[in-house]
Amino acid sequence: MKYLLVLSHLMSKECMLSSESIARAELAINSFTNNEYNFLITSGWAYRSDCDMAISDVVKEYILKHSDIISDQVISSPYSRDTVGDAFFTLKLVECKRISEILVVTSDYHVLRTRKIFNRFFQNIAKVEVIGAQTEVGNNQEILDHEVSSLNVFEKTFAQTNFYDFREIYKCLSTNHPFYNGDIFSKIVLE
Repeated sequence: MKYLLVLSHLMSKECMLSSESIARAELAINSFTNNEYNFLITSGWAYRSDCDMAISDVVKEYILKHSDIISDQVISSPYSRDTVGDAFFTLKLVECKRISEILVVTSDYHVLRTRKIFNRFFQNIAKVEVIGAQTEVGNNQEILDHEVSSLNVFEKTFAQTNFYDFREIYKCLSTNHPFYNGDIFSKIVLE
């Protein structure tokens, strides 16, 4: 099976997608429509207390409204809080399925970090391709430096993790990652 995953970016308190989120959704629509993917996954949690929807659901609604893609082909995954969570929860979603390929859609400046993270999570499971929607911030040095810094933190956090063992990935995420271990947001607990 072939999956396409679109990473969410931001939305307003009115649950309106930012221009960057729209650009990602549009690139996902075009890529899904022009290729043979079985499912399109949208990701992202309900990070805004002033909006009652998860951004994954808002992106899904946008895709369904602006394309001929049918609802049964779009899966909303409202659990991830960052790129590492996107990879983890997508892996959890497809772990029992025969996945051969995953195309990840993000923004141009975020492609390198996304590719490295997803390749670690999906090594020997599926071919990973990452593409980026063009943004106006693609050459912003501060953003590029943040990408490098975030990748270094990821590599340090997961340095001793066996990515062939889902339980070990979960243990590291729920123990060491501040977005998932209770330090910043509530601790994740898998059923």
